[in-house]
Amino acid sequence: MLLPTLLAALLAASPAIPGASVDTAADDRQIFRQLEKATTALAEKGEGALKRDVRLEQCKRINASGITLPPKSTVTLDGVEAYRRAALAAVVIGSAYKCDKCSKWHHTLASGFAISADGVIATNHHVAANAVAEAMGVMTADGRFFPVREVLATDKPHDVALLRVDAQGLACLPLRDDAPAGTAVRCYSHPASTFGCISEGIITRYFKMNEPERNGAIFMQTTADYARGSSGGPIIDGFGNAVGMVASTTPVFTLPPTHAATSKDAKPTTPSQQMVRHNCATARAILDLLRQK
Repeated sequence: MLLPTLLAALLAASPAIPGASVDTAADDRQIFRQLEKATTALAEKGEGALKRDVRLEQCKRINASGITLPPKSTVTLDGVEAYRRAALAAVVIGSAYKCDKCSKWHHTLASGFAISADGVIATNHHVAANAVAEAMGVMTADGRFFPVREVLATDKPHDVALLRVDAQGLACLPLRDDAPAGTAVRCYSHPASTFGCISEGIITRYFKMNEPERNGAIFMQTTADYARGSSGGPIIDGFGNAVGMVASTTPVFTLPPTHAATSKDAKPTTPSQQMVRHNCATARAILDLLRQK
């Protein structure tokens, strides 16, 4: 275990992360304006941008190779270091598109995280396969912006994808594919345009998702909270390994009383939300993109 003085020195030497302390409070509006400005410029100039039709064609790739992954971590992290570890590796993914009602650029925001130091970013298939985005780029916690250069591989049923950006020396997260149900986890993401939020919970179970487009693909559920905009955010264990990735939510509502439909005097009732299932892609699904098929 690191001595307190050494740990303090390492933290002081690390980049300041928006949202990490009262002295580095996140300015959500400024951060996302910066990302949108960079993504808009990329879409307008087109210099180095991955064209929409090329990106969508690359989303058909099912395998990537030659990627060097960091080894799994075995050092227990406290909450402060877990936040920093996740924040340094995580990115905001911005996409610029135009609607058919005006001439302005519009933007979508998602999350992702680096899995290699040389620019391989994990996110969801539904983020990589955005059908309308004309340009896509990622921004790191320290404000650096990188255009997405290539989609390396995707798996639609498991909702995972690997993107490539031209970057070196990125902080990245190891992948762990054997965390059992009950494992304590944290989620780091950018829900509803709020930058760099961390939540905690446990893995509640693994399950087969039997929706038509999922075809029985295995997903993970957690109690760590997140919302729209979190897609692609890492789910990390107590050692800072990514065990999964935010994919979707499924709200569960109460059912109205059965007599309400038959009784003339019964007042209509509005179902109330009981819970939200947090569905996550697994680290194994990401690793499978790197295995020869």
